Amino acid sequence: MTGLVFSTHHAAALFGRPDAGSAARPAGTASASPPLPDSVFSIDPRLNGPRHSANGGYAAGMIARHVDADTVTVVLRRPVPLRRLLVARPDGDGGARVLSGRRVVAEARPGALADTALPAAPSFEDALMARDAHPLAGLRHPLSDCVVCGPRRADGMHVTPGFAPGSPDLLAAPWIVGGRDSVGGAAPFPAVWAAMDCTSYPAAALRDRELCLLGTMTAEVERRPRVGERLVVHSWTRAHEGRRYETSVALTDAAGEMVARADATWIALRHQALHALRMGRGQGARVPY
Repeated sequence: MTGLVFSTHHAAALFGRPDAGSAARPAGTASASPPLPDSVFSIDPRLNGPRHSANGGYAAGMIARHVDADTVTVVLRRPVPLRRLLVARPDGDGGARVLSGRRVVAEARPGALADTALPAAPSFEDALMARDAHPLAGLRHPLSDCVVCGPRRADGMHVTPGFAPGSPDLLAAPWIVGGRDSVGGAAPFPAVWAAMDCTSYPAAALRDRELCLLGTMTAEVERRPRVGERLVVHSWTRAHEGRRYETSVALTDAAGEMVARADATWIALRHQALHALRMGRGQGARVPY
């Protein structure tokens, strides 16, 4: 697939892993595996998280398809650019590096989920209440235009997390799968990662209006949910030390069955004061959209 450009509207790029193809081998070399080729892709500029870079979960989901494993860890080394050509290069050890020009923007490898107890998923009605009570609703901040959690993005996913009723340490959001970017009547593979990304934001950081960015995400997708399906995403924090938060998130369907799970590492920015007004933490800081 070397030389092909995948945008987020190409079904092959969204369904799952790319097909590296099979090269003809000379007689007597059937057991030899040819080196995997580079894959080239790009991310639609509509799929932003911060205003000028990709949503971390959507980018991680696109990158994860370049690793042949059911559970994949993606490490975001720097903001993933929109629109620009990205090269996924096999690392020779089952993983891949993603480059923008000469810069490594992300690395991916087979992963494993944390061995942690899963809190019971809130009901869809409670998830709706959590979304409606999103503490930053009406404020303009560095993530308010995110295609996933931005509450006023007409072309967004509207997976906006808030505190689950009666559970201040549990974030929840509803997700009704839309048809805009569907592939074969189901949500794109990276969109499942994206829905879990935004909801995995640390509850304490959201409560304190602390700006964090996704560093690492490990996910396992059981299936792609169908268009029109009503889902619940909920997350909890496993550990917090300094600026580092470790969270887990689950995506469940109307029957309570697991659709996908993920673990995430979030890093709080060092210079929070620079974002205080934009996050609504100062006098006169309520800036409308």
